[in-house]
Amino acid sequence: MQKRFFLSLISFYQRYISALLGPKCRYYPSCSEYSKQVFEFQNPIVAFLKTFLRVLSCNQFFQGGISYPKIRKLLRHSFMPPKTPKYWLIPIKTKNFTFKNLPCITRDSIQNVYIIKNFSKVSRA
Repeated sequence: MQKRFFLSLISFYQRYISALLGPKCRYYPSCSEYSKQVFEFQNPIVAFLKTFLRVLSCNQFFQGGISYPKIRKLLRHSFMPPKTPKYWLIPIKTKNFTFKNLPCITRDSIQNVYIIKNFSKVSRA
């Protein structure tokens, strides 16, 4: 419930307030998109803290640039045909492939990942 409330506030800001102010964020993805992604994947308290720190660093004293949200997520392996993804979850550290660690690759594991939004035309439908 809290998650939906915060996501609706962010959507309201993106649709109405940000449209009036214009693009002024120093980061990619913008601070509002960053917070939207963080609220979708983490609990509201952690997401609020990450959003607060991001907004504090969005000023002329910081360089800005590309900064994707980082989360810890349980990645489950699936051998079914994939659905059209809304987000890409890119592991921060990748394991080198060897036959010795093959059982580790096939098990479900908690990993640190970047969240990257899928912008293909198919996913926007």
